[in-house]
Amino acid sequence: MAPIKNLLAPVVAFALLAACNRGFPPSLERGIRLEADRVQSARRQIQKSQTALETGVAHSPALFSGASEVASWKADLRAANADLRTAENDGRELSRLLERNRPDQRISQLLADEQTQREKALNKQQSVDQAFARWLDYEHDPAAFQAKINHEREQVRAFDVAPVSQAVHRAEQDWPAKKAVLESRLSALTAVAKLPDASEQASPAVLIAEENTLSQQASSLGAAAQELQNESGQLYNSWDKILTDLDRSQLGPEALYRERIKVVSIHLVDVPLKKSEPHSEEHWINVSEASFHAVENDIGMAIAHKDAGLFDSEAQTTPQPAGFSYFASPSVGSNQYGYWAHDGGQSVWTFLPEYLILRELLWNHDYHPVMASEYNAYRVAQSRGTSYYGRETPSAAPKYGTHGTFTQTHYADSRYVQSGGFKGSAYASGGGSNAGGGFFSKLREEPPSKVGRESEGGRRFGRQPGSAPSGQRFGRSAGARPSGRSFGRRR
Repeated sequence: MAPIKNLLAPVVAFALLAACNRGFPPSLERGIRLEADRVQSARRQIQKSQTALETGVAHSPALFSGASEVASWKADLRAANADLRTAENDGRELSRLLERNRPDQRISQLLADEQTQREKALNKQQSVDQAFARWLDYEHDPAAFQAKINHEREQVRAFDVAPVSQAVHRAEQDWPAKKAVLESRLSALTAVAKLPDASEQASPAVLIAEENTLSQQASSLGAAAQELQNESGQLYNSWDKILTDLDRSQLGPEALYRERIKVVSIHLVDVPLKKSEPHSEEHWINVSEASFHAVENDIGMAIAHKDAGLFDSEAQTTPQPAGFSYFASPSVGSNQYGYWAHDGGQSVWTFLPEYLILRELLWNHDYHPVMASEYNAYRVAQSRGTSYYGRETPSAAPKYGTHGTFTQTHYADSRYVQSGGFKGSAYASGGGSNAGGGFFSKLREEPPSKVGRESEGGRRFGRQPGSAPSGQRFGRSAGARPSGRSFGRRR
């Protein structure tokens, strides 16, 4: 079969030239041109794989006689061609939309779909190439192929699972609710080394399948063990990702969107004794335009939170006021972080001394005591899957989030505010500054064009032995102790 000629490229090139003359964004023009070239390159790669497969099977009829894999490979390559035809159809539609010279929201989606279909096609083609190459390796030197199998099997069997087993068993004791899932993952990991050996007299298909399995296991076993060990460790951490700033700048013709995230975490060193080590760090991260706009109302909020005893994948991602997740319910009264103090008919949340600096970081160094009524309203919003912004009435100014009265005062020196980000708020006060300077001064000194992950070193915080806790205590008089059982104190 003669190579398929590139009939799409001239059409796309003409449309792109016209689009450029009419003022379409240069990034759109470049993206469509590049994707059209990539689709045609993928077409040539798939055609090359089809030719190599047909030639190889014809050249070695004894090797492939009765092998069901050949029919499967041909089917996969046909499916790859179908994916590529879908990509080409998307390209043609893009050309028609550009030629119309009208704004159309389908352009970005079509371009993304074209890329997705091309990548699906190439994944199928590459999978066939890799499988076919193993058969050719076996045919070239069966003895060397068998030696490779033996070597990979020994690699798998020699892998030391003791460290991850130890981490998993400790986590199972400290977090019984996760025992079943941890044990299942550990069993799957340890079962790898117990696979039966294939006979050296087995058929080529059986030997090649075993080599493929062992090759994958030998290369991925370490990563799988590390992932399980990391997941076991995640159970000992609670953390909040607090959005402290937003920034939009230009990098040449492209818009750059960034979020500044403060991560405040607590690592439990001893679960039964509730001994913990807090930690805090901040950094800028690049995000998509959609992600930027999704949290534009949430400066000062915890845009993600995870409790100890959960995996990172189980984190809550509905933005909520920072710190509220550490409160106990008023009906329970207390937990390892603090307790509800009762004064003058009001219930006020009070942090224990060892968590005062945690409190200061979560509230940006200006904690205002939270009443039980406010916490209850937060819990109602949380149960509905919505964010709590602290409005006392639907028409009242919010307390939390980008347009909240607390946020506009305590994040007034942020880039978002300095660039006019609060101007659209019906509640904008136009005032406020951070008396502490420090962190916000650093923000102003950083060049706006700087991209990538700009990280300040993480820092430990908390009271050193023998030192007095920083910050003001709320809710109890000097020398008084909370009623009932106390939680989280270091002995």
